Amino acid sequence: MPTERLWRAAAITLCAAVPASFYVIGDLTDAFPGVLTVVSEETGPATGPRAQAEDYDRVTPEAPGPPVAASVPTEQARDLQARMDAHASLPVVAGNLSYAVVDADSGEQLASRDAHTAHVPASTLKLLTAAAVLRLYDGDVVLTTRAVVQDGTVTLQGGGDMMLSEDDLRELASAAADLAREQGTTTVTVAVDTGFLTGGANPAWGNNGPAGGWVTPTAALAVDRGWLDGNQYGPKSTDPAGDAARLFVTLLTESGLEVTGEPTPGATPDGAPSVAVDSEPIVDIVRHTLLISDNTTAELLAHLVARQRGEQTTPEGAAAAVEAEIRELGAELGLPQADLDALHILDGSGLSPENRVPPALLAAVMGEVGSGNVQGLEQILFDVPVAGLSGTLADRFDADGTRDARGIVRGKTGYLGGAATLAGVAVLPGGRTVGYSIVVHGFEGVNAVQARAAVDAVAAELVQED
Repeated sequence: MPTERLWRAAAITLCAAVPASFYVIGDLTDAFPGVLTVVSEETGPATGPRAQAEDYDRVTPEAPGPPVAASVPTEQARDLQARMDAHASLPVVAGNLSYAVVDADSGEQLASRDAHTAHVPASTLKLLTAAAVLRLYDGDVVLTTRAVVQDGTVTLQGGGDMMLSEDDLRELASAAADLAREQGTTTVTVAVDTGFLTGGANPAWGNNGPAGGWVTPTAALAVDRGWLDGNQYGPKSTDPAGDAARLFVTLLTESGLEVTGEPTPGATPDGAPSVAVDSEPIVDIVRHTLLISDNTTAELLAHLVARQRGEQTTPEGAAAAVEAEIRELGAELGLPQADLDALHILDGSGLSPENRVPPALLAAVMGEVGSGNVQGLEQILFDVPVAGLSGTLADRFDADGTRDARGIVRGKTGYLGGAATLAGVAVLPGGRTVGYSIVVHGFEGVNAVQARAAVDAVAAELVQED
């Protein structure tokens, strides 16, 4: 209803501006689930290490695109643009600054610099993956892993859950063992059905793939995201579904069954007795992905987009599906066709150095997130890190001139050699909610710290008084 939307929009504005409001007003108005609503929710996922550079090879800066006509800015907008532009003279930036600031309510571009040139988004691409999946799925949808028992065979059927814990798999194995005994057998073989998605490693990752510890190949199931030592950037499984199946065999044995042979590929029999475990809701997987910049779950979400759109669930199909979904969103927002044509997505995580996103497009999507118009998308506002407080922004915005942004600016970080990025939602001093996207590009990888600091300085201008 219109009244409800207005209340939700007001709550979002307050939550974006004041940390305490985020926990109280947004909760009370059901702008997001929490302890004060009738919908309970566990606290957010465990935090991981701060995202680091995925690739220290320098990304060649893009040539500026042709100028695009914009509406006449207000005095406040002109002042904001002047302050943000001033940081282009920093030595690490050397003029290679692009950004866009978009009014969440009207979609008007308030301030911009080279905003229509498509740049490497790095991990801010995860925002587009999140938007795509939340447009297609209800947030409470879960991913189900089944064990189907028939004629002495236990078929482990993956349903896309790559965040299975060993305890989840133990619970499933115990229930499957009970089911086998009910059928009069204690000796079984194990089959694995990974038909839910094709997955695999993405060639577009280049040097930023599993070998470097950046991401696990996407699979229909995995234990602990395929993180072999439990660390976000530690060694990764190259066969996550196979590793899960072998652990399942061990757990079936612990549950009293004799398992003969190794797990083999097999289709799940129709109508056979089964037991199951469910993942956390998709909305929680999105939150986890954005908070700690999890490349593995971002790629999984992209594959879910492909599956829902009826596309091939390969890495290439997943990237194409996200791109198509965002093009449709951009068209709905009335973005220039040139911005939509410039969008080039090759993965779901932002690891590929060949991804390209115009800041104007990403800022417009984040403006829609902050508008309160679309209940599914607005969830992203509460999932991204908060400057100085959480996730990959916990240790950022600590330099002189940027501390005023702590607790106010919300955004997803990104870094790929030669490109430092930040995109999210903020509230201007006058109370206007905006989406923004900032890119500093063309620097040497050894200057990554200074480049991130420059991005923070540009973003901090959003909260400064004129």
